[in-house]
Amino acid sequence: MKLRRVLIAVAAVFGFAHSALAGTVGGPVPTFSLAIGSDVPGSTLSLSPTLTANGDGTYSASGTQEIGGAYSILFDFTLNPDPSIAGSFTLTSLSSSTQTFSVSATLGGVTVGGPSRVGGAFGEVTYRDLNDSTVGIGANPFYSARIDGNEIQPLGSFTFAPIAGGPGITLTQGAESFGDPIPNQAGPGVTSSIGVAFGFELTGMDRIALQHFEFVVVPEASELALFAICLALILCRFARERPSSR
Repeated sequence: MKLRRVLIAVAAVFGFAHSALAGTVGGPVPTFSLAIGSDVPGSTLSLSPTLTANGDGTYSASGTQEIGGAYSILFDFTLNPDPSIAGSFTLTSLSSSTQTFSVSATLGGVTVGGPSRVGGAFGEVTYRDLNDSTVGIGANPFYSARIDGNEIQPLGSFTFAPIAGGPGITLTQGAESFGDPIPNQAGPGVTSSIGVAFGFELTGMDRIALQHFEFVVVPEASELALFAICLALILCRFARERPSSR
């Protein structure tokens, strides 16, 4: 009977430790918004893509949108209310002029008690000429990780001069990351949202493709949670040793 009580206590302590270390798990479906804009008047889009449950606690959102004379975009996101946000997008300029673009994705309805550990990355970025002219890009920063609308980490500071070469010529920018191994950088708590924003220039009638990006936030282990874990380990040892002492 005593052994059974000890095991119940161990389970309760581990449950407390998990709740102290977890973010928004098993809560309501989060919200998701996507905003895209360019220099062309009237080209700003504010979308609320439908979220599809993946069966493992995460959600997916994907789709395509086009603003005639400005751009088209293909996007695919994976969202975790724990929280994290990851995905990819391909944006094609439909204007003959160089444009400055913005793409921002925001996961709402999430909370994490501070302090936290954060980390993020973007993979290789490809720029492709589609109209037998030139391809060029400018971005500073290209990627911005945000908590509650505030930038906590920029990534990517690069500028490509336009290069002639005919349709099909490509330029690439290497991957960058922070908080390695992700997530391992000190960060603040989350009150309502996390997100990633991108900013870049693209020459006329050309395309940018980003195959992967991510941003992850986890709560920092608090002293209370660490105490709970240590207590659970002590109780586990007591449960093992108690029968052998008879």
